[in-house]
Amino acid sequence: MPTKSRRPTESAFYQQNLAVWTPNITAKTLWPVLVTGGIVFLAIGAGLQHVASNTPEFTLEYTHCLAYGDASGRSCAEIINRNPGAVCKCVVNFTLDQYFPRDVYFYYALENFHQNHRQFVISRDDGQLRGDVLKAPSPRCHPLDYVRRDNRTLPVAPCGLIANAIFNDTFDLYQRAPDRRVPLVGGGSVWDHERELKFRNPPGDLREALQNISRPPAWSRELWELDPANPDNNGFQNEDLINWMRSAALPNFRKRHRRVDHSVAPFEAGLPDGHYTLHIRYTYPVASFGGRKAIALISPSWMGARNPFTGYLFFGVGTLQLILGCILFAQSCRMASDRDRQTACPFLDQFAQLGPDVEIGTPIAVASGDHMRLIC
Repeated sequence: MPTKSRRPTESAFYQQNLAVWTPNITAKTLWPVLVTGGIVFLAIGAGLQHVASNTPEFTLEYTHCLAYGDASGRSCAEIINRNPGAVCKCVVNFTLDQYFPRDVYFYYALENFHQNHRQFVISRDDGQLRGDVLKAPSPRCHPLDYVRRDNRTLPVAPCGLIANAIFNDTFDLYQRAPDRRVPLVGGGSVWDHERELKFRNPPGDLREALQNISRPPAWSRELWELDPANPDNNGFQNEDLINWMRSAALPNFRKRHRRVDHSVAPFEAGLPDGHYTLHIRYTYPVASFGGRKAIALISPSWMGARNPFTGYLFFGVGTLQLILGCILFAQSCRMASDRDRQTACPFLDQFAQLGPDVEIGTPIAVASGDHMRLIC
């Protein structure tokens, strides 16, 4: 029986002798590519900046808005800091200078709120959020895993720091002259798979399933009454809860809160420009840690919300390509000039070796084989 050989076959593929094409990258061949790429990137950046600058967006900060009806003229932030758990109402007037075409979304924004802190992010029980409320809360939720309530020690659901700190300010938006309410509704900001896989309610009646469960200490409403107008938007599947449980990566962030209902007249086509009034039920404290709160009205384009960074990025890359292309163009010109000089006067180097006393135009005899030639 012949012995099998482990030697590969004598083919170009196995012996790594395939023909290859290696581009000759020089300054002369590369600078046109860089200049063309730079022009293309600058054109794209200009287009992106044009779209971003024409995307309607309005931001209104209300951290220190004055309390409505307070005789001493205190701000809601001051009242909340002195009376934790209190409810303050403030009214803010503002003007939209441009028309907001549909669809218009209402966001809340927080600054200097480190939702990405590790101890804050891991303080949750994903099994509980999937509807398993019969098991003991995860140790990661400590110290917000159990609370003492009505002389009983009850597990908290949803437990943990992140759920306890849910944003709970509420808003009502009115258009002035004529005076009418702008319909703000929820829906559309949660993926279907989130409610199917990550956030589920326990089976059966939600109130009965949670009768031996306590709400988080900072909450003012029970888990089954988060949205009295929509029974399907309660429990762990509440849209505001799901949005909040998505931890933001940066300390300054905004989350979608509501959208304008464009089925109601006269907002079918969008949000008109003009004067508006925002009524705020102020309950969320941020001034104690140097944070700020704001709302944002956004009418996204095909690129989404206003984002000038993408245009600036293309501008920067395009400018860098143009600069490198100009440098390589100058280098290729210098190299071409050197080659032309050597072609026109091949003995210029020998002329330079004769010294500074020899004037240009003086006949010079140079030996070339058995003959003498006059050059230059």
